[in-house]
Amino acid sequence: MARENVRRRILLGSGTAAGIMVFLAILIAAQYIILQNPKRWDLTHAKRYTLSSQSKNVLETFSKNQAPIDVLAFYESKDQSDRDEVRDLLDQYRDVYSQFHYTFVDPDKDRSVAIANKIDAYPTTILKAGQREERITTVDEEAVTNALVKLLRTETKKVYLLKGHGELSPDATNETGLSVVKSQVERQNYKVEELILLQTPEVPTDAAVLIIAGPKTDPMESEIQAIRAYIARGGSLLVLLNPFKTPNLGAFLKDYGFLTAEDIVVDRMSRAMGGDYLMPVIVSYVNFPITKNFSVASFFPEARSVRSKSNAKAGIEAQDLALTSPVSWTINEEQLKSGNANFDEKTGMKGPVSVMAVSQVLAKDAKGGGSSVEETKQQPKPGSSDEQQHKPKKARIVVLGSSLMAANKYYKLQGNGDLFMNTVSWLAEDENLISIRPKSLKAQPFVLTSRQAISFFLIPVVLVPLVWIVAGIVVYVYRRRSVKVA
Repeated sequence: MARENVRRRILLGSGTAAGIMVFLAILIAAQYIILQNPKRWDLTHAKRYTLSSQSKNVLETFSKNQAPIDVLAFYESKDQSDRDEVRDLLDQYRDVYSQFHYTFVDPDKDRSVAIANKIDAYPTTILKAGQREERITTVDEEAVTNALVKLLRTETKKVYLLKGHGELSPDATNETGLSVVKSQVERQNYKVEELILLQTPEVPTDAAVLIIAGPKTDPMESEIQAIRAYIARGGSLLVLLNPFKTPNLGAFLKDYGFLTAEDIVVDRMSRAMGGDYLMPVIVSYVNFPITKNFSVASFFPEARSVRSKSNAKAGIEAQDLALTSPVSWTINEEQLKSGNANFDEKTGMKGPVSVMAVSQVLAKDAKGGGSSVEETKQQPKPGSSDEQQHKPKKARIVVLGSSLMAANKYYKLQGNGDLFMNTVSWLAEDENLISIRPKSLKAQPFVLTSRQAISFFLIPVVLVPLVWIVAGIVVYVYRRRSVKVA
């Protein structure tokens, strides 16, 4: 009997040991497979730990060029928490592009490496591609991606902002200034300068983009002619209009396929989103390189309608880009001043209303590398080796019905900044930069619908305190009754 008990215990023990061994083998095998095939999931709502589409586009450009990226991160060994945070970010870049290599260097222990790279302050991170390098002191996705963009560039393109007609200023830091736009454009390695056409005979030949941001008065005829000549040689123009102003500028834009009525858009949906009736919310975009895969809402404060002409001149391709909601309409200046915002069939347009349009114009001046319409008839066929060399140059023009959408107060509101920067990138012929940009960890405006705003007020401010008050009253009455019964 005793032997049977011993044998039974041995068998049970052996089975248990075998089960443990099998379980450990499975764990080891699973761990090995995971280490050999790493995979990460970002479960955050804002996808904070996933690279933005712009970062991926930039890395894809490096991949096409077969250009490896080397990163030297100079951090002291004692800053382990900072190292781990930076390593996690750089791993995301390496996961997308296998030729992205990084190394951490302690500048105190490896003095020779620090001296060779001229490190006099740390933390400092150096990104290298070929013979070019960029240095950053703050390591986040925005800083790293912007540094990679600069490594791709062989030249610094210039963006000019027209001045002299009450335009929004790139140096103004108030709500209606463009200082945020200026800083964001410069982060993409563009150089921003103001241009006074009254003091110069033409738009500079090095202008990648000319921006006219919210003029209050019309440019003079000589300025209009200088802009027309700039377009003729294949230039890129971005115009942000104000309602009921600059009729001559509107007439000028009509020659390039745009229709700008003297009106302002009223949108009921913007009110439902917690905004103002005169701040249309844009959730409908027409497919185009600027708006491709763009699904973020944008807001156009005090916007006028901007439509493309269906019967544009030969050599002009125009189309609408951004449309307001179906519950929007336009009113004229008289209605606005009188406070009558009702839709008038005789003077207004029913939504959706276009508030942003684009036009591509065949360049006529060979000085800027463009071709005339006649020259295009003898262009090589697609696929030939000379196709790109002889491809006719086209001027690019984008017109927005709101200048405030890019102002400091509204630039970071939802998709405004991305839409504006996508426009600048397309105009500057930097299509690889068109995307949703890296997310900042700083606080972002949170837009609530009117119903959500009421709920956020009623629940914590009214309902929760009321529940405690009622509970207190019930307990008090119950205790009073208990005392009386006793």
